[in-house]
Amino acid sequence: MNRRQLMTLTGAGLLAAPGILRAQSAWPGPRDRITFVVPFNPGGSADRMGRSIAQHMPEELGGTAINVINRPGASGATGATWFRTQRDDGSHFLVMQAVPFLANAILQLNAPIRWEDFHIINTQWVDYAIVAVPADSPYRTMQELVNAIRERPGTVSTAVMAGSGAYIQHLIMLERLGLPRDAIRFVTYDGGAPVRTAVAGGHVDMTIVAAQGSRSIRDRIRPLAVVDDEDHAEWGVPMMNTAMRENFGVTMPMVSSYTVSVICRRSFAERHPDRLERFANAYRATLEREDYRAFATQGGFPYVWRGHEASQAMNDEAYNALAGYAPARG
Repeated sequence: MNRRQLMTLTGAGLLAAPGILRAQSAWPGPRDRITFVVPFNPGGSADRMGRSIAQHMPEELGGTAINVINRPGASGATGATWFRTQRDDGSHFLVMQAVPFLANAILQLNAPIRWEDFHIINTQWVDYAIVAVPADSPYRTMQELVNAIRERPGTVSTAVMAGSGAYIQHLIMLERLGLPRDAIRFVTYDGGAPVRTAVAGGHVDMTIVAAQGSRSIRDRIRPLAVVDDEDHAEWGVPMMNTAMRENFGVTMPMVSSYTVSVICRRSFAERHPDRLERFANAYRATLEREDYRAFATQGGFPYVWRGHEASQAMNDEAYNALAGYAPARG
């Protein structure tokens, strides 16, 4: 190839420096940026997962930077509502528990959003819950804890995020035991991390909280029951329904699982399917990277790709189950 041919190819854009090729493959243009909106305080499950993706995914998007912002308030409702007002061009994505927090922002907190406004790209992390008390708590079993609630109404305190699935799980338990809602004193927090801090520090008597996200405080809490329909031997305690059935003759539906998901607006999925595909492919590629998997394993969370259809179906089913316990919307 002579010098004239080389200049022609370069001028036509057929030959480019590596940096130029990298910019051309950026998302969806070299100057565009992405923001992950996490509607909770830093340190919780959604925040840690969102930041892990933001750290590793830019390389799969041609170097596009991903910024993470926290907009806590009202158990995720504030941030989810703010996200709904942002441009639907792929510049913003929501990272949160589609169930229970997004669902209950709609069903319990009456936020000005609809379930149909959102398109779940992938549910990466499904976490069950546990009933936990501080490590030095006088309560060593579910029977002892429930007896205290029944015998001294209003004296046992619990840490919750208002409107969350765990909050509803408390209410269902009280209902099945024939107790009023004020039989437990509810102390509300804006995020899973503050809830765990409250029970680990002995600021409350109990909580129902995500299990995998609570491994880091294992030495400062005492689990009493697994809040799931499947046994999880790592905690060494019975399933909640087993304990409740054997001691009090009642069982209840499990509504406190946490489905940590990456979500976009439904209108973005409909108007920009090509951009959504590009983002989803990059996200999936990130989860398949060895460095990401090592990072996630060290952080104690999974790197599962379910994809939109399976993720949406899973969360739709849970949303409909929660809807059965929601008050009528005004």
